[in-house]
Amino acid sequence: MGLEYFIFYAEANLICILILLMILINDRIHRAQEEKQICFNRTIIAFILYFSSDIGWAAVLGGQLPRTRAFVVLFNLTNYVILSLITFEWFMFMAASEKMPFRKDRTKRMLWRLPMIVSILFLIISYALNPYFWINENGDLNSLYFPCMIAAPVLYVLTSFVFSIVNAIKTESEEDRKYYRLIGTFPIGVMAFGLIQVYSLNAPTFCFGCTFMLLFFYIQDTQRLISVDALTRLNNRGQINRYMEQLHYRENSRIFIMMTDIDRFKQINDTYGHAEGDRALIIVSETLKRVCEGIKAPAFLGRYGGDEFIIIIQNPE
Repeated sequence: MGLEYFIFYAEANLICILILLMILINDRIHRAQEEKQICFNRTIIAFILYFSSDIGWAAVLGGQLPRTRAFVVLFNLTNYVILSLITFEWFMFMAASEKMPFRKDRTKRMLWRLPMIVSILFLIISYALNPYFWINENGDLNSLYFPCMIAAPVLYVLTSFVFSIVNAIKTESEEDRKYYRLIGTFPIGVMAFGLIQVYSLNAPTFCFGCTFMLLFFYIQDTQRLISVDALTRLNNRGQINRYMEQLHYRENSRIFIMMTDIDRFKQINDTYGHAEGDRALIIVSETLKRVCEGIKAPAFLGRYGGDEFIIIIQNPE
C-alpha cells in the first residue's frame, strides 16, 4: 500500500463526505428539526466523522503517516467510538420514527446507552492495563479488536431490526409498514459493508456502501413526505392529483370516485380543541382504511384537505 492507495481511498471518502454534507445541509434548511430528524442528522455527522478518521488511517496504511503506536491507537480507537455512535444514533432514530415509548424515559435512554459506554470504556481500560491486549508488539491490530469493535454496534443493529420488523407487523398502515422495514434493514446493510471492508481493505466499500444507502433512504423518506399526509398517513392532495393524472390516460377503465367529510367537524375543533379534531381525523382515516381493504378492486384512499377524504375505485365488481 502506497501513495496511490492513499489518494484513491482519500478521494473516495472525501466524495462521500461531500454527499453527506449536502444531505445534512438540505435537511437542516428544509425540514423541521423534530426529534427523529435530530437523530438522523446526528447519524450523518457521525458518518462524516468516521470517514474523516478513516482517511487518517489510510494515510498510516499508505505510509503518508508513520506507523507509530500512537497513530494506530488514535485512529482505530476513534473509528471504534464513532461506529458505536453511528449505530446508537440510528437506533434512537428508529425509536423516534416508530414512536417507541422508552425514548421518553431518561432512565431507559441511559440504559440503552450503556452498551456503547461499556464497550468504549472496556477498550480504553484494557489498553491502559495491557497495551498489547488489542495491538501487538509490531503495531498491528490483533484478533481481539474486531469482535470488541462490533459488539455494541451489533446489539443496536439487531435490536433496531427486530423492533422495526415487529412494528411493521403490528401496524395497519401499508405506508408505515414499508417505512419501518426500510429503517430496520438500513443498519443491517451498514454492518454488511463493514464486514466487507474488513476483508477487502484495498477497496473503500464501507464509505461507498453506507453513503449510497443513506442517500437512498433520504430520497425515499423525502418522497414519503411529499406524497403522504403527515397526520393521517393517507395520500395527500398532491398524490391524489398525480394519481388522477395517471388514470386520465387509462382506456377502457371504469372509475368511481367517492368523497366524504366529517359532520360538524368545525364544532369539534371549536368545542374540544384542535387536538381532539386531529384525533377525529385519525379515527376516520383508520376506518376508511379498513373499508378500502374490504373492497374487491384497486382502491386509492387520500385526504383531500381539512376533513374531506376521497376514495377512487377502478373497475369495481
